[in-house]
Order: sequence, then structure tokens, then C-alpha cells
Amino acid sequence: MRFFRLTLALTLAAALSVTACSGDSPPEPPGGGDPVVAVVEVTPTNPSVPVGNTVALGATAKDAAGATVDGTTFTWSSNNPGVASVAEATGVVTGVAPGTASISATGGGKTGSTTVTVTAGTVTTTAALAYARGGEIRLVNADGGNDRAIWTAPSAENGYAVSGLSWKPDGTEIAFASDHEQAVSIFNWDIYTVRSDGSGLRKITNAPTHDQLASYPQGTVTVRVSNVSVSDAGPYFIYVLGAEEPQSVLIPAGESKTLTFSNVADLGVPQLVVAILPLQGLRWYDVSAAADVQPGATVDAGTLNLSFSGGLENFGAVGPGWRSDGAKIAYLEANTCILHQAPANPPLGTSFDNLLDPDAFTPCTYDYAPSAVGVDQLLIGHFDTDAFEVKILRVSEGSSTAGQPYYTYPSSERLLWDLRWLPDGSGFLFAKQTALLDESVNVFEHVIATGATRQLTTFGDGYVRALSVSPDGQFVALERAAAADGPSDIWVMRRDGSDARLLVQNGRSPAWNPRPQ
Repeated sequence: MRFFRLTLALTLAAALSVTACSGDSPPEPPGGGDPVVAVVEVTPTNPSVPVGNTVALGATAKDAAGATVDGTTFTWSSNNPGVASVAEATGVVTGVAPGTASISATGGGKTGSTTVTVTAGTVTTTAALAYARGGEIRLVNADGGNDRAIWTAPSAENGYAVSGLSWKPDGTEIAFASDHEQAVSIFNWDIYTVRSDGSGLRKITNAPTHDQLASYPQGTVTVRVSNVSVSDAGPYFIYVLGAEEPQSVLIPAGESKTLTFSNVADLGVPQLVVAILPLQGLRWYDVSAAADVQPGATVDAGTLNLSFSGGLENFGAVGPGWRSDGAKIAYLEANTCILHQAPANPPLGTSFDNLLDPDAFTPCTYDYAPSAVGVDQLLIGHFDTDAFEVKILRVSEGSSTAGQPYYTYPSSERLLWDLRWLPDGSGFLFAKQTALLDESVNVFEHVIATGATRQLTTFGDGYVRALSVSPDGQFVALERAAAADGPSDIWVMRRDGSDARLLVQNGRSPAWNPRPQ
């Protein structure tokens, strides 16, 4: 948009220059050259709002050439305040009674309007809500009924956990993070998908799933593991991607061990070696220590060096999010705030494909934009280390530079816990600490057209750790907890913060199915 405006300005300047040379001076707009407002546009177009709820409208003034006239002040009015009232200065509309009302914005001598439809206050949603409980993925109706498990991690009784649920936009699959294959993967947490009925488990990172390895041709791999400087002798679990199981070995500092793995699946790609120190949650890998498995033959994977500074704590993939066209899944590298991407139908093996420039952004929370905004657009919460601020930005895939932030606040008020687009792309919700000395985390809404931000909840204690907006945009599911790292419950409220109620106890990572049942 800045490029368009600059081009337009240069074009107009050139035209005026030619006119001046011909001896005809262009007329100046009244007001000493101030731009003349030709039209006022009100957005969104023909919105609806339930009785008792609000919707924020925005207005833009434009001149005859279509350029925005900045600095225009608007006055708002309703032709039917018994149906929909509007705040004169802000454009926030409140549904009063079912019906329609024309809401107008006047500025610069011009008026624009839109029709608001007010619906009955008994708005409900038929969308099912998925959530995680321990090693389970569960579905529950919006009224709390029909709560059932659709998928359970193998050996979930061993304490494996599921987190970060995200529905594919067509409602057919759920992406999630799970650590149930942590002993037979390069990652501690991997990204998986299952169908909406819990069938068809697929592994997105470090594919394939462990139970599929036996279907591939097999070979033998040797690898040397050298403890360069780690004081802990182990035991270490050493694993070659594609092997049946890891091997446990003690390796004191300064010593090396050579291990042989038989029956390693040939995945057709370099297969990394990982060393795991479970009690400390550390992992070591090196792209130079990888096997090119050959069926029926023995190959050497090289040497994996263990150093004190090289161990990665809880290394893995978390927080998956689907692109609006379903073509790819984004995910965060745990503990680093690096955003990666994988095709929805990923290749075998391990890959690290950045979605954003990790030197430019630290998006510890993000959300893919709805299709109305653009399939390659994301909303991110970026910690600006220079300004010591948290900035909520809209960026494109592959970006290395940031535009103007939608919202900024001091990082002393803590990082974002979560943020989510509204389904129509008109704004977003986010959860953060209310103020420096207030430990509670509450939910806020930002309207992009007006730049207005309002606090939706006033929870006096506890934390809102995750958000999900229903596909009709009217309800919000919350993960609420009494402590930052304590157990949580799932709550549901209207989008204006009213009617908050407990839905299920002991749940995490709520996610509305985007396709109502």
C-alpha cells in the first residue's frame, strides 16, 4: 500500500508539472491545499451482531483519486437506535433488539454507511471442540455433552502428553504435538495428524511413524559416539532414525563408543543420529553424523560428538498451525521461538525449513491468517529485543522485515500467551498479563480497521494460556489455569467476554472444529 501511494503521488506530481508548463495552474482544494474528502467507506460491510453484543466498525476517508485522507475525524450515528446503538466517537455498535439499522460515519463533509443486522440473543454454535487431556485427544459439544476420546497415544499411561491442537481448515484432520515417540525420533516432541474420528495417524516431522518402519527395506548402520566434554557419563540413549529401537550406553567424558544398529529402515534420505540424556532432557545431533542406509549392506554414519555446550534442552516441534489452504503446517521449535514449516504430506526423514527469518523474528506465538486475509499471511507475537517491547505483527511467509505493528506493549508486562485471528480477518484476540503488577492473564480484542483494543475479561486470578475462536466468530474457548505451569480447565464464553462458564475440567489446547457439525 505504501508503494501504491508513493507511485500515485509521483504520477500526480508529474501530471501537475505538465499542466503548469502549459500555463494552466490546477485549482487548489479548499482549506489551503488540504485534501478534499470525496467518499467515506465503512467496514465491515453489512455485519451482524447478537443482541447484547458489540461489533466495532471502522471508517476510511478517501479523495477523488482513491487515496486515503489521513487525520479525518468521524462522527457515528444510527438511524434505528432501538435496534442498534452506536458510540458517537468510536463506532462501536451494540445490538439492542433483533432487526436492522443503518450505521453512518460522517467526516470531512461526507457520510458513509453500512447496514447492521442484529440477531436474537440466543446465538449458539454447533461446532465441536477438540481438546487435549494427558495423552488423549478428545471432542466435546459446545454445551459440554458427548465428551469422548478419539485418539490416545500409545503407552499414554507412561506420562506421554498431547498439546497444541489445530484443525485442518476443512475439518478433516487435527494436527498436534506429542512426545510418545521421543525415544525413537530426533525430536523430543513431534508433530502428527489424525482424522476427525481418530484414525489415520500420520507423522509430519521425522516421518514415518515408528510402527511403519518395518515396511521399508532394511540395512545396518555403525556410528561412533564421542563424549568430548560432558561430565555426565550417562547412560545415553543413542538412536539412528529408522532403527527399531535405541541403544543405552555409558560414555564417560573423553571416551568414545562405536555402536551397530541392524534392521534400520532405508528412508531414502540421510538419517540422523541422536544422543539423548533423558534425566537432563538434553539431545545432541549433527548433520554430519547421518547414515545413507543401503538395503542388505552396512554403512557408517560417522561420529557424533557430545559437548557441554552442544546439548539441546527439550528439543522438538510444538504448536502446529494449518495454513488456510491446508497445504502446509507451521510449527515452533521448542524453547527457541523459531518458526518452521512442513508440507501437509511431508517427505521422510528430518528437515528444518524456516517459515520466517529466525534472525529477524522471535515469534513465540503465531497464527496463520484466514483465507479472507491471505494464505501466506501470519499474525505473530514478536519480542523486539532492541525496544524491549512485544509487537503483534502481520507478516508474510519468508519475511525478514517487519511492517507497522498492530499492537505494542512493554515486555515487562510479559510475553503473549496466545493470539488468534477472528474468522473474518477483521481483528484478533490475544492473551497477556493485564499490567506489570497484575499476575492474572486476560483476553483482549483488537479491531484492525479502527486500531481499537479492548479488554474482554477481568479474571482476577489465574492464567489464560490458550485461545480458540468458534467458526461463527461468536464464542471463545479458553485454557485457564491457577498457576503458569499448573493443571488447567477449558472454559467457554461469548466473544464480548460475557457468559463465561466451565466446559470441562482437566483439559488443554482447545480448538474449535472449523466446520460445524
